[in-house]
Formats: sequence, C-alpha cells, structure tokens
Amino acid sequence: MNRLESGNEEVSINFDPRTKLMLLLVVNTVIISDSKSSLICGLKIALVILVLFFLIDMKKTKMSVMYVLLYLIAMGGEYVLTSGRINGMSAGGLTLRILVYLVERMLPSVMLAWFVLHTTKVSEFIAAMQKMQMPQTVTIPFAIIFRFFPTLADEYSSIQDAMKMRNIRFGTGIAAGIEYRMVPLLVSVTKIGDELSAAAMTRGLTTERGRTSFCEIGFHLQDFAVFTLISVCLVIFITGLVLG
Repeated sequence: MNRLESGNEEVSINFDPRTKLMLLLVVNTVIISDSKSSLICGLKIALVILVLFFLIDMKKTKMSVMYVLLYLIAMGGEYVLTSGRINGMSAGGLTLRILVYLVERMLPSVMLAWFVLHTTKVSEFIAAMQKMQMPQTVTIPFAIIFRFFPTLADEYSSIQDAMKMRNIRFGTGIAAGIEYRMVPLLVSVTKIGDELSAAAMTRGLTTERGRTSFCEIGFHLQDFAVFTLISVCLVIFITGLVLG
C-alpha cells in the first residue's frame, strides 16, 4: 500500500475535506475559549457530543468510552476546584487544574483532528486544496503531514508488538526502553519522511502544471447541514462573547 494513502477509515457519513477543515477550525476556536458564558459553555458541551458522534460513526467504541470518561472526570475535577473543596494553589490543586485544562481544552480538538486525519485520503485533501486555489507551498507540506502521524503511529505499534514478542517491556529500564523503542522509531521517522516525500514527487505534487484527480469531491446534503451547524455555532459563540 502506498504510504501516502495508508491509514484511511471507513465511515457511514462522508464529508468533503473542506467541510472537515472548517469544522476543525470552529471547534478549536470554541473549545479553547476561556469564556464562562452559559451560552458558550452549553455550546462546548454540544460540540463535545458532536465529536463523540464522529467517533461512534467510525465504530471506535473503546475510544468513545474513554473520551466520555475523561471528559466527565475533567468536569468533576473542575467542580471540585470551583467548589473550594481543594486549594487550587496547592500542589494537588495545581496538578488537577492543569489536567482539567488539558482535557477540556484539548481533548475534543485532538479527537476531531484524529477523525479528520483517519477519514480523509491525501488525494481528496489535495483536490480540495486545488479547488480552494491554495498555493503548492501550503498544500504539499500539509499533504505529507496528513499521512506522517498516522504512519508513525503504525510504526510505533509494530515496534511495540516486536518488543512484546521478545519479552522486552518498559520495566526493564529506561536505557533499554530508549534502545529498543526510541532508536528504531527514530530510524523509522527518517525512512517515513523519505518515502512520503518520494511519494509526493511521484504523484507530481511539485509540478507547476495543473493536476487532474480521480477523486470526486463536492458539497452534498451532509456538508450543507454541517455548514449550517457551524454558522449557528459561530452566531452563538459571538453572542456569548458579546453578552459576556
């Protein structure tokens, strides 16, 4: 299988890459916001549930359960901090505050980015970028990055399996963990980068001429529904910021 097309997941509802990118942008903007407005807080919960829907659509049951549990635990931790049951400036309070912030502000965005990476083919992404008239200096790096991280995760999983077969675990020591896991992973990173760059050049991404594509991308009913949802979210977000 070509490195540049590996790691794609099947979903029952497929969206245009431009829809996914816009959704990712809006979700990141809302989730990272520090506003305590009831409107924005309710919007955040709605977006968290939306991300959960995408994970369920990918049939990632375990990941969906862990996602919900982590977010519920973070909400519980925030309640403990705001209720004054633990000193927020103590060592335990600061640790809890950092963990809550990371989960509530980053977990939904990371899960949505994971969904986008694993459900979008690079050829679809490139075709979408061409329709948006994006320059090659932007399209090519993102096309390579699109497959780099999923491929890197696969390589690390393979290294983990190989170490288990040899009965080499993290408990054997830090030096052994670096030698048997990090060194092969670093070698794989170099190899993956070379292969992805070669695949990109073979596909003619560096040519100045216009490229044709077998991928048929375009906006469908589900894309218009998501864009409508995004528009409503933006209106609610701006209203919440104005009302404070």
